[in-house]
Amino acid sequence: MEQQFHILIVEDHRELARMLRAGIQSLGDNFVVFDAPSGEEALLEAMHHPIDLAVVDMRLPGMDGPQVIQRLRAQHPQTKIFLLSGLPDDAVLEAAKDLEADAWFRKPVELADLLDAIERHLGLVKSILGDLPPSLEKEEEQATDCMADLLADLRNALDARAVVLLDEVGHVVLQAGSLDSNLVPREVLFPLMTVYATGLKISRLLKSNPPRNHFIFESDEIALHLTPVDRQYALLILCTKPCNMPPLTQVVEQSRKTAKGLFRILERLGVLRQNPPEVAEAEAAPEHEDIAPASETLESGGDGDDLLSLLNQGLSSEEADRFWEALADGYTPGHAINPDVLSYEQAKRLGLAPDEASEEAE
Repeated sequence: MEQQFHILIVEDHRELARMLRAGIQSLGDNFVVFDAPSGEEALLEAMHHPIDLAVVDMRLPGMDGPQVIQRLRAQHPQTKIFLLSGLPDDAVLEAAKDLEADAWFRKPVELADLLDAIERHLGLVKSILGDLPPSLEKEEEQATDCMADLLADLRNALDARAVVLLDEVGHVVLQAGSLDSNLVPREVLFPLMTVYATGLKISRLLKSNPPRNHFIFESDEIALHLTPVDRQYALLILCTKPCNMPPLTQVVEQSRKTAKGLFRILERLGVLRQNPPEVAEAEAAPEHEDIAPASETLESGGDGDDLLSLLNQGLSSEEADRFWEALADGYTPGHAINPDVLSYEQAKRLGLAPDEASEEAE
């Protein structure tokens, strides 16, 4: 018989409690979920059922979250405790340490992150880095702790809101701090990794070493720094404005130092992979295509001469915008050599060519 897991949600906001309950139940039929709007009701539930994991809000009517956690631990010492709070990160982290919580989440809760943490703490996911041989499971646990320490140290050194290790598709592997979805929507993470992947593809086409980039993306509220760890992983740093980050050169230096530390750990575990030869060949430019060097394109006459002269003079961003706008105004779709002449295929698509059936009838 499949092992059952009993989960207790202690949350007085009913909408949030319902969302958490539905999400946890989606993990499988072997998840039995109870929810209670107060600490008193939660303890009553815990008297009648074994509790494998409890998700507890810090602020509750009557008995508060810390009191509930202390009494739950007295009844069920092995219960995993997740802490929820709308307080600032530092306050939640301090409370989580004092209560020895297994994990903590700041509201609004990212359901995917919570469900992922539940599976990991219940032992349903063996490794954050994919399938590892049994001989490496203990080493992977130690390596995860070391990587978590590296992220936490970098976060403290840069006064960052969060430091996150991302995989190649933008999934969060490890994080220190809170990656607030209101500031950084989850759909942004994959395009961020795509930016780095594009640089990797260019380096492969040029048969050069992987790029050593440090990307910076800024808005009025945040600054994002992206530093590569290797071809599969990258380090993302989130800073909210105003922030007390050190100078950019120091940020880059410390980020790369942390990235090197992460790389050594991942390499020791053997989870880094090289691109298969067939993939590299598939992504390379076909040999039969002659690609002209950029300098030849600029010197070939026409608009290229205008651009080349502007580049030689040193143009401003406004001048560059005006150049490309003027170029776009003169662009004719279809790539016809003579813009006044239509090919048969173009005329056919426009409905100007005679119908083949009518031609045969004539």
